[in-house]
Amino acid sequence: MNYHHTRRQWLKSAGAAGAAGLLGANLTGLATGKAQTGGNSYTTYFGDLHNHSEYGYARGSLRRAFKIARSHLDFCAFTPHGFWNDISHYENGIEKKWLDGFEVTRKGWPDFIKLVEQFHKDGEFAVIPGFEWHSTGMGDYHILFPDTGSAEYARFRELKEFQEFARRKGALMIPHHPANRLGHRGTDFRFRDDEVSPVLEIFSEWGNAEHDRAPSPYIRHTEGGRWTRNTMQHLLAQGYRFGIVASTDDHLGFPGAYREGLAAVMAEDLSRKSIFEAIRARRTYAVSGDRILLDFKCNEELMGQEIPYCREREFSISAEGWDQVDRIELLKNNRVIKRDFPMDRVPGSGSWDNPVLTRFEYGWGPWPALDMTRVCDWVINISVENGKLDGFQPCFQSGPLEEERLDQIISSSDHHLKLNSYTALRQQFEDYSTKAVVLRIKGGPETTVKVELEAPTSVSLTMKLGELAESNEMLFTGDFPRESAMLHRLVFQENYKSEFTCMDEDNGKKDDWYYMRAVQANEQYAWSSPVWINKNKHQNPDFG
Repeated sequence: MNYHHTRRQWLKSAGAAGAAGLLGANLTGLATGKAQTGGNSYTTYFGDLHNHSEYGYARGSLRRAFKIARSHLDFCAFTPHGFWNDISHYENGIEKKWLDGFEVTRKGWPDFIKLVEQFHKDGEFAVIPGFEWHSTGMGDYHILFPDTGSAEYARFRELKEFQEFARRKGALMIPHHPANRLGHRGTDFRFRDDEVSPVLEIFSEWGNAEHDRAPSPYIRHTEGGRWTRNTMQHLLAQGYRFGIVASTDDHLGFPGAYREGLAAVMAEDLSRKSIFEAIRARRTYAVSGDRILLDFKCNEELMGQEIPYCREREFSISAEGWDQVDRIELLKNNRVIKRDFPMDRVPGSGSWDNPVLTRFEYGWGPWPALDMTRVCDWVINISVENGKLDGFQPCFQSGPLEEERLDQIISSSDHHLKLNSYTALRQQFEDYSTKAVVLRIKGGPETTVKVELEAPTSVSLTMKLGELAESNEMLFTGDFPRESAMLHRLVFQENYKSEFTCMDEDNGKKDDWYYMRAVQANEQYAWSSPVWINKNKHQNPDFG
């Protein structure tokens, strides 16, 4: 796979973008992947297909959510809470929260569609309209419409009617948090429609539905933990076929919130039409936080494909992370059959020929027990001397909700990056108070990275890459308990990127499925959609 380090041009008028509150800014230096198969070329785009704001019963203004999404994502589907077909009466009358939220969505739908059209622009930022449908018995789905002309708010009592509506509209329905117990908003796969629901959301702020012992358990809601029979691996073992995505399901109006999940699609271009085509073809994968690039092929067929029986299966596997990659795994029928360990490779003098990674993380500070939950505003300037800033990835999380504050990349160039941000020890996802930006730098041991703060106070830190190869370093904004930051130890390309091929053989007594998983040292994950090899209709009993 060839990597092209600039997906979109870095915009020039940084000051104007900041003053306009990111009305026109779309500043990223993120890597993107190119993949080819069957004469077609695809680009990997990252987005959020499932998030919430004050349209519905969540929090955070919708206009702010659009600005946040456009500032750091390729695409976003906004999915206000729409209806609950079998809602009951609950303790303390809490159902009123949902019922009132559904009315907000119904009444605000025309304004919502206008905002979708205002922010959407093919080739720059794709905006997809939709809404969410709850069901205690059938599980939750969000519907995505192919355009605003087809986007209609409607309420359905029966899942089958909802699916027929989606089919007429050319829409997609994505089941999410599937690992809940049946009868407790877990997806009932017996009634899933493959045509309108080709993919499954396996990761969000709810947790990880890969299997019931996977990292990131379901802990944030009252529906219990993960039910084995509704996890991804169990469903695959039952013969269900689906691609996979992740999305945030964020409820603080922050699409693309770090650590809460993102969807990756391999599409011909950045348009609604191409994104929908990629999802229907299951050319999708899931990441938990960092935008790990995956390429996964079996006999030159991309992820998501169904392949006629073949005895020999050659796999082409590639992963490029934004931190040290501990391992890359190939799974067959839910069991690991191949592991690669980039973390074990020892960099040498030639390692400086390729870009290195360092992460600037900020926001450690007084913990809530000290009753100091203040907001800390950060103005951060990062410069690279005797080298080049080859790319970067923002890692902005949703909390705390501050309507008048935004995490913003103000300006960027080959040698400089400026951002405004804010942190506080409240409304945190999994109690992480820090945010970060990862830098990809082309240079050598004498290349310097300088971090200068304008706020919360005027302090700076300068390190040579050679020094960062040996140790990280901290930046303190004052005496305890003032906020602090860290410039992380370098990660060399040998340790964040790997490509390899491997073989497997099988006699085809049954259908087989394969998928890949990448695990970073900072506990961020990526999972490919599976490929399926159909069973051999003419088995050779002497083989295997």
